Amino acid sequence: MKRPYETMVVFDGTLPDDVLQKEQKLFEELLSQNAEFEKTDIWGKKSLAYLIRKKRTGYYCLFLFTCDHDIVPAIDKHIKHNDNILRHLTVVRDLKNEAARQSLAQRKERVAADPEQNSDDRDSAPYRKRYDRDRD
Repeated sequence: MKRPYETMVVFDGTLPDDVLQKEQKLFEELLSQNAEFEKTDIWGKKSLAYLIRKKRTGYYCLFLFTCDHDIVPAIDKHIKHNDNILRHLTVVRDLKNEAARQSLAQRKERVAADPEQNSDDRDSAPYRKRYDRDRD
């Protein structure tokens, strides 16, 4: 049975941009060959919370794909043999959470487009009255 997965990969942030893009494309090709590859969400270079192999920065990529459960160990094995990858994590995606994230993003876009018409609930008068009443 095919399930939706997401893999977060942290590449070595000290690598040149062309090498990072090459590594990302290689991983996308691996997923395309073994799974139904959906997309890559690139987060970019970020500083790490702690040193990993004496590195202070990492290049974060989130890969979304659908595959059978027996393909995931093969993908993990490939990742473990790549020295340019500092950390990785593969989890099963919860599609309910994705739908909620998309609806929240759409709501934020509507509020950003017309902030006066789409006011937040906290700006409404009943909320303020309730808040003032609870403070007393």
